[in-house]
Amino acid sequence: MEQDAVEDETNPDKASEEPAERPGDELASVLVVVEQDAPSGDAEGQLRAGVVAFWHGQNEYGFIRPDEPGEQDVRVSVEALEGYAEPLPHLAKGERVLYEAAPSEMRSDGGTHRQEDRQRAIRVLPAQGRQRGVVSEYSFMHGHGTITADDGTRYFLHRSHVLGDDYQAVDRRDQVFFTVDESDTRSSGDPAATAVKLGDPRPALYRFAQFPYLGQWLGPLAKKAAQEEWRYHHEHAAERTPYPILRHYIEATFERLLEEQRLGHPTILEGTAPSRGSYAIFDTGLVDGMRRPIYALFDEHRASDDPRGWWWRAFVTEDEGPMREVAELPSPADYLEDPSALAITPDEVATMRVDTKHILGDHLDRFPAHLRSDPDLARQVFEGELRELPDRIRRNYRLAVAQYYRGSIHLLLPLHLSGASRRASLALVVERTTAGVRRASTVLGNDHAYQQARVIARPETDWLAHAWIEPDEASPTKPSEGT
Repeated sequence: MEQDAVEDETNPDKASEEPAERPGDELASVLVVVEQDAPSGDAEGQLRAGVVAFWHGQNEYGFIRPDEPGEQDVRVSVEALEGYAEPLPHLAKGERVLYEAAPSEMRSDGGTHRQEDRQRAIRVLPAQGRQRGVVSEYSFMHGHGTITADDGTRYFLHRSHVLGDDYQAVDRRDQVFFTVDESDTRSSGDPAATAVKLGDPRPALYRFAQFPYLGQWLGPLAKKAAQEEWRYHHEHAAERTPYPILRHYIEATFERLLEEQRLGHPTILEGTAPSRGSYAIFDTGLVDGMRRPIYALFDEHRASDDPRGWWWRAFVTEDEGPMREVAELPSPADYLEDPSALAITPDEVATMRVDTKHILGDHLDRFPAHLRSDPDLARQVFEGELRELPDRIRRNYRLAVAQYYRGSIHLLLPLHLSGASRRASLALVVERTTAGVRRASTVLGNDHAYQQARVIARPETDWLAHAWIEPDEASPTKPSEGT
């Protein structure tokens, strides 16, 4: 089944002041590893089976749901993991595990001590033998690709088999762990990989360098940059993470810079400063109040055994003290190599293929309330909007707002689904397939759409800026998770 290419990367961690994730090597070398089946129980029968129900990557804790019906979820922290070969020790939602549990520790509560009813895991092991490999091919548009195992065997990878919250981002060169379903041969006879777990699920920025607590580095960047709103207003308004749009912006910008660096562009530069040793630097794409570019500056990591080579130092402009020893300034991210990708013609809108089943079937919860309760009416209103879009684009080509996602530029078109409101209710995502055909793949809420568009440029005078800035009471409050 064809999948849409736009992934929701706006599921920020709920804690607001937590350290960045643990160390991980971005391109860790792949060794031949086949993990043996863990024992079904030890001598005293203490190991039990369960499934990871939740994992907080930043705080490094989660909950295991026991296989036994009626049993309460068991709390687990990263310190309990044993026998995992991932470069970043972690669990993933949906992962099967074996664990040993013990009563929770006593906690102080207002001068008194109490013990929680919930048990805690003191040992957690992989529940079944796994293989290791790398993603050698992957199509974001179709949602499938190929894993090449350590022994060279090819396995079919489908996004539905990737563990984690909603749909985890998968890219070529990602290290993965997986099990095999020999009976599933959906691609050229290759057996299918199941229970696919990313070796390091962190964005590339946090594999490149270590950062302090979110507020300690995002706050200074928000203060230094020209005044801008970096918080959600709509479906993600309850999010407590500081500056969530800014966080997504800098993560996505670094991924683009990394792509360009691999092509030989001078986007992430390294050098040596006489007073402090090695440094790394990249252009954030942001400017301060005087329109001066802001750079991210890094010192060599303090721990020699940490796979991340760098430690964040500061965000600076070129005339500030630390920049005096920087020999060359890096280039900013470039999204304009194909200007034709930034516009769409009325004929393309009229003939684009629309994934109606996915939009109305999987994401009706993103529609205004009066349409969520009436699927037939939602279809009528949605199809009516599609019929009007070509003429609206003909009258104002600027209605198409560009967004960048995983190596491709997509366009966002406004959908006015509430007759009483002049503001757009949703953004329709339109991508260009490998065959050159336009395809409307999904819809996004205003928070999600603005965040995605902000990666390329700050929406200012178009419909998306107005729809995002001005609250719309008809908008759903449920986050637009997934795609």
